[in-house]
Amino acid sequence: MKETRAGKYGRNLAIWIGHTIERIPKEEREGYKTRFLEELKTYSLTPRKNGQPRNEGCVHELSELEKVDPGNPEHLARLVKEGIHLMYQKDTSSRVLDALQKYL
Repeated sequence: MKETRAGKYGRNLAIWIGHTIERIPKEEREGYKTRFLEELKTYSLTPRKNGQPRNEGCVHELSELEKVDPGNPEHLARLVKEGIHLMYQKDTSSRVLDALQKYL
């Protein structure tokens, strides 16, 4: 089966995040990755109803952060989730997240 556009994006996102994780001290990497993936799992795939401006799945991931700290895995995961929220419908978001988790 040919790789989908969302799958390719997720795979390449995993490369970027993997590169970021490599910059974390070796003894902290596994914990960083675990915390990142745990935060990523909180992404809501609940679609909004037609005509509904937003629902519980429409989370403004960065609203509480003044500045994203890439050394904080939850911040990085929230940045990634916000990007996925802004770019994709929920079905496509699901495919991006699946590929990201598969390749990370």
